[in-house]
Amino acid sequence: MKSIAALLLALLVAACSSGPEATGPAAYVITRSWSNGYEESGTVYADGHVVMDHGGHVERVILPEDQMQELAAAAALGVAPGSNGSDPIVGVTVGIDAPVSPADLSEGSLAELLNRVLDSHTLHP
Repeated sequence: MKSIAALLLALLVAACSSGPEATGPAAYVITRSWSNGYEESGTVYADGHVVMDHGGHVERVILPEDQMQELAAAAALGVAPGSNGSDPIVGVTVGIDAPVSPADLSEGSLAELLNRVLDSHTLHP
């Protein structure tokens, strides 16, 4: 019985540690710089793979196609500059464009949607 439990635990650890792998070019990048020096980032790839770094803790998820389409629609509207008074300061890069930092976090903006992904790992928590 102990060996079965150990095997199940080993399989669970392996499944959790081998998250989805990102492929292709980065479609969007978000960075968050907090006033206390804490740094976070997220990279969304064109195939929906997302790699997030929360101060050295890396997480991976895959966004469904409908959420990737929402991000693309928001990206088509552009990224408006925000305020340096925000905490955190959010920066957004679309494809190979220059980053916009600080980026405006208005509801429905690309920066706000990416910020939501970084917080909740989905657009619709």
